[in-house]
Amino acid sequence: MTDVSAILLALERDLWRANREGDADFYRATLTDDALLVSRFGAAPKTVVVPMIAANRNPFVRTELSDQQVRFLGPTAALVTYRADYTARVDGVDVDLSVLATTVYVERDGQWLVTLHQQTPLGP
Repeated sequence: MTDVSAILLALERDLWRANREGDADFYRATLTDDALLVSRFGAAPKTVVVPMIAANRNPFVRTELSDQQVRFLGPTAALVTYRADYTARVDGVDVDLSVLATTVYVERDGQWLVTLHQQTPLGP
């Protein structure tokens, strides 16, 4: 595994940690200004995602990532794919969910940033 691959996988883990903890500042610093996040709820730009993370209305209480792969699209772009199994607290009830996730990173001024994150739900 290259050093960049390790950096990207660590960033991915940190994004899930930030989601669990409501750490909007980490999202603000790690997403490009034109980033787009796509999930079962639709597509949302950074200007919508960061306040949602800060509000932390459905906190994640558990996240596990597996089957992680890194593919380089060029010297300054990479794709990370994996499975995420997590538990979200929805209206006080813990709900177990699983997704296949893809994150596209771009390198700008020596920093790797998320420009696209997409999740495909697994199961009901």
